Amino acid sequence: MTPCHSCEEIAHFYEAAAHVLIEVHSFFVFATNMLRLFRFGSLVCAASVLAAAGGPSRTDAALSQGKAALARLPLRFEANRGQWDPVVRYAARANGYALLLTAGGPVVAFPGSGRVDIKLLNSNREARIEPLDRLAAHTDYFIGSREHWHTGIPNYSRVRYRAVYPGIDVVYYGNPSRLEYDFALQPGADPGAIRLKFRGAGHLRITAEGDVAYESAGGRMVQERPVIYQEDGRSAARREVQGRYVLLARDVVGIRLEHYDRTQPLVIDPTLIYSTFMGGSQADQITAVQLDDYGNLYLAGSTATDDLVATTNTYQSSNAGLTDCFIAIIDTTPGNGYPILYLSYAGGSGTDIPLGMVLDSSQDVYLTGSTDSTNFPTTSSAVQTGGTGSSLASAFIFELNPGLSTGSSTLVYSSYLGGTTGNQTGNGIALDPSGNIYIIGTTGSTDFPVTASAYQSTLSGLEDAFLCEISTISTTPLYCTYLGGELESDGRGIAIAANGLVYFAVNTNSTMFPLAGASYRSNPIGNYDIIIGAVDVTQSGSPSLVYTTYFGGSDNDLARKLSLDANGNLLLTGYTLSADFPVTKDAIEPAYGGNGDAFVLVVNPTNPAFLLYSSYLGGSDGEVGFDIEADSAGFLYLTGYTVSVDFPTTVDAPQPVWGPGIDIFITKLQRGVPGLAGVIWSTYLGAGSGNSGLTLVLGRDGTVYVGGSAGSQFPASSNATQPAFDGGYSDGFFVVMSQP
Repeated sequence: MTPCHSCEEIAHFYEAAAHVLIEVHSFFVFATNMLRLFRFGSLVCAASVLAAAGGPSRTDAALSQGKAALARLPLRFEANRGQWDPVVRYAARANGYALLLTAGGPVVAFPGSGRVDIKLLNSNREARIEPLDRLAAHTDYFIGSREHWHTGIPNYSRVRYRAVYPGIDVVYYGNPSRLEYDFALQPGADPGAIRLKFRGAGHLRITAEGDVAYESAGGRMVQERPVIYQEDGRSAARREVQGRYVLLARDVVGIRLEHYDRTQPLVIDPTLIYSTFMGGSQADQITAVQLDDYGNLYLAGSTATDDLVATTNTYQSSNAGLTDCFIAIIDTTPGNGYPILYLSYAGGSGTDIPLGMVLDSSQDVYLTGSTDSTNFPTTSSAVQTGGTGSSLASAFIFELNPGLSTGSSTLVYSSYLGGTTGNQTGNGIALDPSGNIYIIGTTGSTDFPVTASAYQSTLSGLEDAFLCEISTISTTPLYCTYLGGELESDGRGIAIAANGLVYFAVNTNSTMFPLAGASYRSNPIGNYDIIIGAVDVTQSGSPSLVYTTYFGGSDNDLARKLSLDANGNLLLTGYTLSADFPVTKDAIEPAYGGNGDAFVLVVNPTNPAFLLYSSYLGGSDGEVGFDIEADSAGFLYLTGYTVSVDFPTTVDAPQPVWGPGIDIFITKLQRGVPGLAGVIWSTYLGAGSGNSGLTLVLGRDGTVYVGGSAGSQFPASSNATQPAFDGGYSDGFFVVMSQP
């Protein structure tokens, strides 16, 4: 919205009064041929005109009667004929406030300099503004010398903005002196496109009653919860439709509709239905999310405080060191408010960070990550009961039964994993049907505990990837190997195919990474390339490495996550600095945006084509993809972070515009549809610093759950368990997004 710089010119609108109310109601009407969302508005209590503010008390009866009569006059919109700033097209005056209609949307102005801009976010900037229902009255201004007079200014009862969104008009009017406005939607128009951005020196929130409240030192505006119904075109009978406002960002409100007659041409796009911080006063993050068979959401993360409140059935009730892991379980039953069923710390006296999580059929939680604690909890069947000491980090494997059904939380298995001459970290974890655990990570140790069946038994470079198979009933690994070349190799992703092959992703700047099978590319092109490979742990030595290939462009390319879709294809995401990263013809973004893009990659080493889909994903200023999943229909979902103002989002997204700052992104894509038409929906979340989507999981009903780290401007929902940022660089967060 173009700001109005001349609000002081409307100071003559106001006189002191004991109390001013501008009452605006919200009613939405669905008709068989048109969707009408009408009589929006605001209850405005202007603090500067309340008697309690200390203004003079006026007891003159005639003045009181005159003011009462003026308050009952119908609201009128005056055309701008030079009496105001040119950005104001029409204006209406009421008892204690003014409504200014600009090309960007309405401005509610309070006495003095107080104002609230209500921008129609991502609306048509060329929307035609037209007055409706000219009144017999007109307005004359005789201010100053004659050349500044303005006479015969027409007055109207309504003003319409045409096509503010596709198929959507908005009409402003009074009833009689209360400001109200209608959104009128033609068949096929999408109410999800409507986004109201409130800008001013105030705070926006959704109240327990479902109203939108905007509060500042200058006043309080309340936009009441919408009343929505569908009207039968033949009988005129009305059926109520459930709907509510949704706080999509710190100052952005959207509309969410529940069930309605879907035979009418209407599209509802994804909605942010729940979001919350989860953290304390220092650094916190959520690094992994999973769903169990009952729909409970499992979160794993790290925290540097004791601020998270453990449940009574916890395994470890407090932080035992500098930074500990935590595990939380959330009830996702609709309507329950996402309560925490279980929360426990896990760790020792140092720094313990989980980086991967998986669940088994008994809802046991398996974690891997890094620890420098000398007293990280271990069990008697551990591969290693001692770590490398506080000066070096070890990987760890941790299995916990939270005991939701029994009320008793039990440590089932825990072990260090690493050598003594370098650092280790576990970056990915998977389970096979027999319950064996697979870990991929990175080591700089020359004495990492490899097995006799290892493909590579010695450290080749400065650091190598490692891949291990662990049984919780064996004190030695079943299979464990280095994987690397002459320089650096970082193990990042792991997944187990239906045939038992263990697929992996490694980042390397080595030119001599071991190759096997019919490699898609046998030589590196850039500084860092991605290695995509497969291991058969039933084999020993050289035959155990079944396939490897380099993949990437002429600059740095790094993977951050590998997963499998329902067809056994490998899904990868990460980031690339290469302008020649290989892409397919159906890429949503075939060209490099600049300064680092996320990438979306689908490959299959058993398919002769190998490269099934590849695309850049980003804008002009940098992105990293951290997680990728596919649903049963093959749609791809990604999360990460972006610093680009032009990251591809959809107009009806929960937050379609950049924060600005480091924003989370969540995106749904469709393979086979080239260009941005392949973006089904895409959104930013957050603003400022500390924001990153690190992990996601899909519910069976299509619900998308995302976790990560968030700064103070993350948009927590009104029903959040932790609605406010608690401090430090970041808090953990998780969001729940529904799909139609």
